[in-house]
Amino acid sequence: MWQVVESASVAAPIGLVWNVVSDFERHPQLAGSGEVRDVRLHGPAAPGSRFDSDVATGEAGSFVSRNRIDVVDEPRELRWTSYPPLDDDETEDHQIEVNWWFRLSPSWTGTDIEHGFTVAPPRAGAEELAAFLERTDRIATVRRGMLVTLANVKECAETQ
Repeated sequence: MWQVVESASVAAPIGLVWNVVSDFERHPQLAGSGEVRDVRLHGPAAPGSRFDSDVATGEAGSFVSRNRIDVVDEPRELRWTSYPPLDDDETEDHQIEVNWWFRLSPSWTGTDIEHGFTVAPPRAGAEELAAFLERTDRIATVRRGMLVTLANVKECAETQ
């Protein structure tokens, strides 16, 4: 499994930070990677809701990621799972699941925010995924993007 967790402190109340991170249609603006181009939420932001993300990466090209919202625990935790598309020769056993989250907690100075993701090896093709992640240094790229995402959330919440 691959995991990255980053955190920041935001000088804004937890409810305001929650409003920023839970606005899925704002995620292209927040995404520090610059890879999320558009988000289309199908229904309310609630557990079980689905949304599509247009994603463009240097390593994997452009694609539409299917996503499912897993946890909406206002104002503490927002969690969703992304499913990149399968190639024509792949089966459901090759499906990669990327779990993303924001966790918020009040602090003396405002809000502490944690942003993280995990990728579990798929049932088939795990070796190919590991080689791709290593060859492209994808985990480090995602980490850098997450740090910028946190800075973007901080700026949005502190300037509202």
